[in-house]
Amino acid sequence: MPSIRLLHLTFAGADRERAQVVFDPKLTVIYGASDTGKSFVTEAIDYMLGARKLSLIPEAEGYSQILLGLELPDSSVVTLVRGPQSSRVGVFNADVRDLVYRAADFELSVSTRGSNNISRYLLGRLGLEGALIATNDTGGTKALGFRDLLHLCLVSETRMVSKVSPVLRSTGASGQTAHKSVLKLLLTGHGEPAADARPNAAQRRLQKGKIGLLDQLVLDLQRQLDPQGGNEGELAEQLRRLLGYQDTIASSLREISSRHAEAVARGAGLAVTLGQYDQRLAEIDDLLGRFGLLRSQYESDLARLAMVNEAGGLLGYFRTGPCVFCGADPAHQTAGHDLQETTALHAAVTAENTKTRHLLSDLHLTIDGLRIQREELAGQRQDSAAQSSRADLEIARIEEELRPVEGQAAEAMAARSRVEKELGLHQRIQELEEVRAGLVADGAVPGGRPTGSIPAGTVAAFDRAIERTVEAWQIRLHGVSYDQYTAELFVGDRARAGHGKGMRAVLHAAFAVSLAEYGLDKEHPHPGFVILDSPLVTYRQPGGTRRTDDENLPDSVIDYFYRDLFHRFAGQAIVVENSDPPSDIARDAQVYLFTRDPQDHRFGFFPVGAEAPGSSLGEG
Repeated sequence: MPSIRLLHLTFAGADRERAQVVFDPKLTVIYGASDTGKSFVTEAIDYMLGARKLSLIPEAEGYSQILLGLELPDSSVVTLVRGPQSSRVGVFNADVRDLVYRAADFELSVSTRGSNNISRYLLGRLGLEGALIATNDTGGTKALGFRDLLHLCLVSETRMVSKVSPVLRSTGASGQTAHKSVLKLLLTGHGEPAADARPNAAQRRLQKGKIGLLDQLVLDLQRQLDPQGGNEGELAEQLRRLLGYQDTIASSLREISSRHAEAVARGAGLAVTLGQYDQRLAEIDDLLGRFGLLRSQYESDLARLAMVNEAGGLLGYFRTGPCVFCGADPAHQTAGHDLQETTALHAAVTAENTKTRHLLSDLHLTIDGLRIQREELAGQRQDSAAQSSRADLEIARIEEELRPVEGQAAEAMAARSRVEKELGLHQRIQELEEVRAGLVADGAVPGGRPTGSIPAGTVAAFDRAIERTVEAWQIRLHGVSYDQYTAELFVGDRARAGHGKGMRAVLHAAFAVSLAEYGLDKEHPHPGFVILDSPLVTYRQPGGTRRTDDENLPDSVIDYFYRDLFHRFAGQAIVVENSDPPSDIARDAQVYLFTRDPQDHRFGFFPVGAEAPGSSLGEG
């Protein structure tokens, strides 16, 4: 039975420790912590088998070659080598597992145009070169592409849980006939016969109008392209460099902005301190003013008391008539009365004088203390003012340093926007050209033989194959069937899309495995492998239990799932998961545990030394 076996996936680069996983002929399990690059392995295999682009992660920086080893149906071994942003695939007629410097034995294009492409090469090895699939219900056909087969045996995490049928690529009506026809080819072993009629005049006019419209759209988009912008590969390289440059500028901006914020905070703190000094100095000046007035008052009181003391004696001696002290008439005054009154006045004046002098002495001490305090505060304010001036100079200097970096950041952002716009235009042009190529390949044929359906007996046999798979996995389901008209998988009368994502994922995995098993058993052409990303939809939590979102999926499904793939499945299986496989599978199969712990097992797909600072390994 013609089939292909995957040998290894390797990333290599000068001065970089290679990143590699070697695939077991039967079962390879890649599991472990999230964010370690597990799903990136699936994406990289897809890229090596003809996907147009690969979303690179920071850890892939510096790796210039991706190598995928294949054992072909005739048992020969080849290695596909492709650059991370290349549209060419080099083929080496040997098992190469490290950076290669010599020229490839021959090269293939990723594009489906022409005959020298990866799709025709792989289809030729599988015996499917020239096979046709239906494109409409009136007999239109087109050549089968290897990507038409691959989406049925390489299932990404997103597609695994999607509500879209395992047979289809999207919910849109476009291409559904072709997708169903690919399944028919794998189940029956043969493609569609070539259409022998040409479009009639009305159909040709319709096709010509559609193609003319697409040509005009492509032309309009091409006019928007910058003539100096470069091709798609050059733009992708420019974008990669710009992203790295932006990271560098962002780091500089963060460092300068941090220093600026610290300087501004320091200046603000000094401004608050200066305000507090000014407020306290104003309060002291106000008190000194008030105390100065009080001191003058005390001094004036003392002068008046001295005057009263002197004047009182004189008045008592030189005046006649009523007593100046008590007001008594002369008839009532006794001998020595004036002397007694003078002595009493003197005592009162002396007492008041003593009291006032004490108050004035205390006031002098208070005023002296306030003046000393003011001098200290004035000195401290002067120091703070000097520090504030230095902080203002530092802020101005940092702002001068920041201004050109901000300009560079703005320029880099503008350049990135331009490059991304150019890449978007290229992608849109490519999509329109693919639609145009599809219209040219489809052709509208006059009413004739409709596209044939899959024989009922073949569909029934495939249904039984799916049921055997789900039973082997100990999933408690009954009546699994495929409806070829809706391209939907049913459990009883309930469509797969109506189940939770856990059950949808398991059913999608069962569909892919059963399809491969059925084709290999019937000796029909099939790639011979299945790659399943997160078929069990669980999340690995230390010390946690395995759970699913469906009560019909007991924990034991995980164990039965792996054991069935290892012991019964005739093809090659590669499983990317979060959960642990059973201990016997961990012992007998090729198992990789990605821990993201540099001290425990394997860090991730890329060596720990390859991790860029602050980076993340992305999905899975």
